[in-house]
Amino acid sequence: MKKLQVYVLKEFFPPFLLSLGLFTFIMLLDKLLDLLDLIVSKGVPMRNVVEIFLLLLPSMIAVVIPMGVLAGILIAVGRLSGDLEITAMKASGASIYNIMFPLGLVAILIAGVLVVFNNSVLPDANHVARNLLLDIGTMRPTARIEPGMFVDEVENYRIFVQEKDDLTGKLIGVIIHTSTPGAPARTITAMQGTMEPVGANHLRLTLEDGQMHEKDRENGYRYASFSTYIIDIARSEELVRHDRNSRGDREMSAGQMNLFIDSLGARQTLLKDSITSVAQSFFVSLNDGSNPVATGDSTRMLRNTMTWLTGTSTDLILLNEQVSNLQRNIGKYNVEIHKKYSIPFACIVFVLLGVPLGLSSKNSNTGLAVTMSLIFILVYYFFLIAGEQLADRGRISAWAAMWSPNILLGTLGVYLTYRSMREGHPIPLPDFKELIKKFKRKRQRK
Repeated sequence: MKKLQVYVLKEFFPPFLLSLGLFTFIMLLDKLLDLLDLIVSKGVPMRNVVEIFLLLLPSMIAVVIPMGVLAGILIAVGRLSGDLEITAMKASGASIYNIMFPLGLVAILIAGVLVVFNNSVLPDANHVARNLLLDIGTMRPTARIEPGMFVDEVENYRIFVQEKDDLTGKLIGVIIHTSTPGAPARTITAMQGTMEPVGANHLRLTLEDGQMHEKDRENGYRYASFSTYIIDIARSEELVRHDRNSRGDREMSAGQMNLFIDSLGARQTLLKDSITSVAQSFFVSLNDGSNPVATGDSTRMLRNTMTWLTGTSTDLILLNEQVSNLQRNIGKYNVEIHKKYSIPFACIVFVLLGVPLGLSSKNSNTGLAVTMSLIFILVYYFFLIAGEQLADRGRISAWAAMWSPNILLGTLGVYLTYRSMREGHPIPLPDFKELIKKFKRKRQRK
């Protein structure tokens, strides 16, 4: 039987690796267009684009490995079934267990490696990629300016444009917020403008038909219109790398996120204590003789009471909103923690699902196997993404959101596996009429 199990693994690994390459290439198509745009339209050096490409690979690998496991099993087992090798194995005394056992061990090993990968390699790769993109935005400001979005990667400037032409540098519908140290905050709007390099260290932004709004404590609010206004933005032809300490949820390991969740929980507890304190002081003050409800004439009493009640309720509303925001952040980080384990566990689920589906195949068509795997993969990730959205909104728990696809497809896989063990015969259902008769006879005897 050991030779049989080794033979099954030899059949599995080639289509598994082929599927990994295919699915990775499919996921890279969209990214490749963006990377080519960085080179052609925005002038980012090739070496930096290649580095971004390599840093994006880990996030794709974490997703495509379970996909490759399912496709590899469907192709391998489907070929064995189509060439009647499964029939020969059964004739020699082998069972579906002898096929699933080595594949299950490999899936467990892959899942374990993927968990370590998700908690060590992937967060650092995402962090370095984010820092690199921010640094490219500083070196090439036009590379980070996207139509319809506020971009604040340009130092001291927050820029929004409605339309942008990367080849000519023409901008339409420009809004700029400036925050230069030592100068008052300023908002500049313009109907149109152009962005062009000036020498090696500056980028010139020429705005036309616009307005300037400025507000500071000394001079108050000032407003002016202009037909042409020029802003010089410092830039560098060489990429200056910065190591930023702040990390998002996808740039942390599960341990780091648990520590962060603990800190958010501590802040949430303090806010809840503040809400309790404000509410208690509110009710205590109702019996206070100095309370505006109990003092003064009726007109003054009503006015002061409304002011007092409004201030207290506003404090409670603001505190409650802060608690809700913290709870949403806690849920968001919990989703990412469970995702680091639920996606690797899908490798095991896909063994339960893929082997019986492959056995039911009457031919060894690779295209059909890949298509079938894509269908189940789409179902899996549909439930995963939908669950993540619901969990981020607080509708369901993070655990249920991330593990429900595994539970759903795992249950289906267990059913199909058991059915395959029974050679395709349906699972016998209990005779409910006979059960009812037995129950009635027992009651009559009593």
